Parts: sequence; structure tokens; C-alpha cells
Amino acid sequence: MRRRRLKLSRVFGFLTWGLLVVALCDCKLPTSSSGTAAGTIVFNATGGIGSMSNQSIAVGATANLTSNSFTYTGYSFNGWNTIAGGSGTAYANGASYTMGSSGVTLYAQWLGGATWTARTLPSSANWYSVTYGNGTFVAVADGSTAAATSPDGITWTARSLPTSSTNWYSVTYGNGTFVAVAYGGAAAATSPDGITWTARTLPSSANWFSVTYGNGTFVAVAYGGTAAATSPDGITWTARTLPSSANWYSVTYGNGTFVAVADGSTAAATSPDGITWTARTLPSSANWFSVTYGNGTFVAVAYGGAAAATSPDGITWTARTLPSSALWLSVTYGNGTFVAVAYGGTAAATSPDGITWTARTLPSSANWYSVTYGNGTFVAVANGSAAAASSP
Repeated sequence: MRRRRLKLSRVFGFLTWGLLVVALCDCKLPTSSSGTAAGTIVFNATGGIGSMSNQSIAVGATANLTSNSFTYTGYSFNGWNTIAGGSGTAYANGASYTMGSSGVTLYAQWLGGATWTARTLPSSANWYSVTYGNGTFVAVADGSTAAATSPDGITWTARSLPTSSTNWYSVTYGNGTFVAVAYGGAAAATSPDGITWTARTLPSSANWFSVTYGNGTFVAVAYGGTAAATSPDGITWTARTLPSSANWYSVTYGNGTFVAVADGSTAAATSPDGITWTARTLPSSANWFSVTYGNGTFVAVAYGGAAAATSPDGITWTARTLPSSALWLSVTYGNGTFVAVAYGGTAAATSPDGITWTARTLPSSANWYSVTYGNGTFVAVANGSAAAASSP
């Protein structure tokens, strides 16, 4: 009997320890309200503010995602993505979601350029172009020596370009140097900081309208002919030839390719190096005033209508439509968002892809001429006033 009692005590001991282990260990999978094993969706604000409870969905079941309640000043919500940078799987707000074998974190996606704040440039001038580089926004003006710099797009300081009564039409940044080009001559200028400028000379007198930088090369194009130019440093320039005589208005660089577009036609052109150019065709004859590149896509906008166009390579273009008919003059890309601004009003527009556009409103009616992006901020400048704007 004694041996039996020992065995029973051991059995009860093991049972006691087993119950204790079970009590201490939360070994069960999460369950949905029906008691079925579930996965958890965690919502991440990705820079926004607010809080959202995790959402539990049974494995294999489908449910609508909890509607977003995060906010981000100056940005509009643009759905969710499985990767914070937006390169994963995208889900719209409240979209249907089928739970796999494990949970997921969904990151809020935000579009900048949604709200704008009025800023003031240091003088009233014909501000034609603004760019960003090395922690500084730089703007240049037509018909004067006026330039301006800002660390944030909010506070601006007057600077002076090297040649007076020059039509400074475009400025860009690359390889530690700001470069500006002028319409109606051979004037160019370089600066390491946007403050101190040195006069340079383009290879011919022409209506130099736009300059960009890519792959170690500055490229400028001129309105009303075939003139183009390249430079490794903004100092020494070499004449190049575009594939047709056209009113070349804007040039940009992306994915190993320079792309130029022209006013009043379907003319476009591409080049791998700024030297050899190939004619391309935009989807309609329009006043194509600006082209930019972002997220694998070239986007062009046209003045005097609602025409826009996108291309993965600068070769094949597809017609798109801006949210209103306006004098669209400039487009840029930053932080997952294309932003366009229009001359002579308050019209702006944003798009995550260049295809679907949303109307936005600039803070005042002005001749908005150029927009750029840098350090988390979109900045626009206006012609014929001291008006500027920043977002957020």
C-alpha cells in the first residue's frame, strides 16, 4: 500500500506542476470573436499622429480594414502599404483584407502638397525657378540680379547673381554646385552655396530655358531651335544638338535618361548622356511646359488645359488628365508625391503616380512659376511678386 501511495503522490505532483505550467504559459494562438485562430493587423502612423487599435481577423477570413484615424499636418492620407516606403502591397482605406497564416503591419501612406502656407521672398521680382541642394533652397529671377536662398523654404535671404538685366530662367543643383542659365544670350552662373555666384558662358547665344543635372552632367536646352549644351561642372560647356527645331521648355533626368519636352507641339527627346538625342512623341500637341521624374515615372504637364502625360522611360507616353483646366507651369516629385502648380491663380495638384490627380489650393492667387522639393518640404515661387509657398 505504501508503494501505491508513493506512486499516486507522484502522479498528483506531476498533475499539479502541469497545471501550474499551463497557467503560467500563454500558449494559445490569438482567436477571433468566433473562437477561430486569428492574425493581427498593426497600423503604423508612418510619421503621423494619433492611435489605432490592432485589428484581429480569423486566419483565412476576409474583412474590411479599420478606417484610418491617423493625421499628418500638411499631408493627405493615401492608403496603407506593407512597407513603410510604399514599395510593398498597397491597400486603400477600408479595403477588403484576407488574413494569411500570420499577422501584418500596415504603414500609412501620405501625400505631401495637400496644404500650403504663404511665405515671402526677399523682394518682388519675376521669380522664374527654384531648386534644392545641399540643405538650401535657391530661387532666381528674370530681368535682374535677384536670387534668394532659404534653409527651409520659410525664411529667405536676398542674394545677387553676377550679371544684371539677364533673364535668369532656370536653376538646378548637382555635384556640389548650383547652376543657373539665362534666356536670350550665353549667360550662365555657378555657385557652391547659392550665395556667391560666378559668371560662366554657354557655348552659344540662345534662349536657354531649362537646366538639369544627372549622371555627372549638367544639361541645358534652349527654346526655339535645336540648341543644347552639356557640362561636367557648370563651368566648361559643349554645344549639343536636339533632334528637331522646337520650343524646348523643360529638361529633367531619371533612371539613366535625360528627357526634354517642348511647348506647342508633340515634340519630346531622350538622351542617355545629353550628347546624343532621339526624337520622341508626346500623346498630344500641347504647351508642354514642365517635366520631372520620380518613382520610376516621367511626368509632364501642359500650360492652358488639363493635359498631363506619363512615361516609364521617356519613350512611350500615355495621356493623363489634371484635375482642372489651368495654366500648369511646373511639376516636381518628392516623398512619394508629384506636385504641379499653375500660373495665375491658386491651382495646384498632387498625385502618387502621375495618373490620378487631386486638386489642391495654393495660399494666394499668384503667377506660380516653379515648384521643387527638398528636406521634407515642397516650395513654390511666383513671378511678378514676392509670393512663395511651402508644404507642409
